[in-house]
Amino acid sequence: MEFEYDGFEQLMREFENLEKINRDMQDEALIAAGDVLVEQMQSQVYSHGLQRRTGTGQSSIDRTNPKNGELFVGPSKEGFYLYMHEFGFFNVRAGRFIGPRPFASVAFNQATSKMLDEQVKVLRRGMGMF
Repeated sequence: MEFEYDGFEQLMREFENLEKINRDMQDEALIAAGDVLVEQMQSQVYSHGLQRRTGTGQSSIDRTNPKNGELFVGPSKEGFYLYMHEFGFFNVRAGRFIGPRPFASVAFNQATSKMLDEQVKVLRRGMGMF
């Protein structure tokens, strides 16, 4: 019985590179992906039925800074009404439920591959593979 170890050194180098990924690189990758998502959401906010009046909706979309490996992207307090358009709401004056006109979930689905590409770029640069 023979064993071949052709790729073993390469595999060990990959494990060593994975150990180099620290919290700062993870945060940098999250920020890069979050920035891509912010741009995508800002470009999509008025594309799905929401009328542009003041531009507050577009300017209110921002991201948080990473904390405990999490980063949040969405509207600030000024753009609270974007939540109602995303999930629907009950209009008291009309006496009926107004259906959702999602833009954030659409923007997220469209930006997923771009976000992953940005994260890969950051991690490759951090591991010295770029």
